[in-house]
Amino acid sequence: MNQCFQVATRPIYQGKKPVRSARYLRFVKGFACAACRSTRGVDPCHTGAHGMSQKSPDTAAVPLCRSCHDSFDADPRGFAREHQLDIPRLIEKFNALWREKQKRSAA
Repeated sequence: MNQCFQVATRPIYQGKKPVRSARYLRFVKGFACAACRSTRGVDPCHTGAHGMSQKSPDTAAVPLCRSCHDSFDADPRGFAREHQLDIPRLIEKFNALWREKQKRSAA
């Protein structure tokens, strides 16, 4: 039972590339800010992990105005708590609305 094993030359961990969709981001941008309800200067805000070498998928974006977006980026949990936002539920809501829109446009 003295067998040699070849060392793998490819990376052990291969992370998935995050989903990118400019159309989805434009869709999210069309809504009012999820925190302050402003309709001016709304941007899609990526809510998942997106720190050092981490990327959040576009499907995890919610609409926030520039001011709220900056506050969210500074302290995501504190911002969500302060504005009583259930971020996972918001993501589900916008994804469901997107799927419904896709169904209507396909018909």
